[in-house]
Amino acid sequence: MRQVREIEDFTDDRLKTWCIHCGDAIADVESNRDHVPTKSLLTKALRERGANYDSGLGYEMDYLPQVTVCRRCNSSFSPDENYLLCVLHAVVAGSLYPDPTKYPEAAAILRSNRHVVRSLKNRPDGQLLLFDDLQPFTLFPDPDKVRRVIVKNARGHAYHEIGEPLLETPEQVAFVPLERLSREQHDAFEAAGTVSELAVWPEVGSRMTVHLLDEEAMVGGWITVEPGRYRYSIDWSGSVTVKTVIWEYLATETRWDR
Repeated sequence: MRQVREIEDFTDDRLKTWCIHCGDAIADVESNRDHVPTKSLLTKALRERGANYDSGLGYEMDYLPQVTVCRRCNSSFSPDENYLLCVLHAVVAGSLYPDPTKYPEAAAILRSNRHVVRSLKNRPDGQLLLFDDLQPFTLFPDPDKVRRVIVKNARGHAYHEIGEPLLETPEQVAFVPLERLSREQHDAFEAAGTVSELAVWPEVGSRMTVHLLDEEAMVGGWITVEPGRYRYSIDWSGSVTVKTVIWEYLATETRWDR
C-alpha cells in the first residue's frame, strides 16, 4: 500500500481533450479542478494541508489528487456528495440525530442538512418516524445518489492514475459495507496482482507508469489518500476496475470493459 504523492502527468495531451463525465471539449467550456476522491470525505485537517500544498506550501505527501473537468459537471455532483457524507456520518454515529458531545462533526453535518435527514426518514423502506429506535440502527439510502458519487470518483481515479478517460457507462457498479463481505469475498476484494511480462501496462507517461518503474505499485495495489478515511486501487490488466474503501466502512467496485 502506498501513499498519494504528486507526480506530473505526461500522458498524450489528446487524452485530456474532454471532460471525463460528459464528453464536452474542455477547450469549449468553463472548467476547474475536481478532487478525487470527493474532498468532503476527508478530514478537515487533511483538506487544509492539501489547500496549503496547492498554494505552494506544505509537503509532497499533502497533495490531494485532482483532475480537470467542466465546471458544470463538477457542480452537479455536489448534492449527491453531500448526501453520501450525511449517510456515512449517520451510519458511523448510529443516528440521524447524533449526540454532539460524542459525535460533534456528524451532529454539525446532519443538523445543517435537515433536508437530507428528512429524505432518509421518509423513504418507504427507510428509518420511519415510528421506528426511530430500531436496533441495530438501519438506513436505506438512495442507491442512485450513492452510485453517482462512486462512479464520479472512480472515473477520476482512472484518469488521474492511468491516464484513461472512461466516458462510457461502467459495466458494473457495486457497493456494500465492508463488514458484510465473507472472508473469501474480503480476501478477493483486498488482493493485488503483480506486473508480469504479459500484463497490459498503463498509458505511457501516466502516473501509474512512474510508480511501476519505481517498483512502488502493483496491479490493483492500494493507494491511501488518508488512513481510515479513503483508499483506492486500480486494475487495468483486462477491464479497468476501480475499488475504493470509504471510512473503512463502504467497499465499492466499478468496472469498465475494454
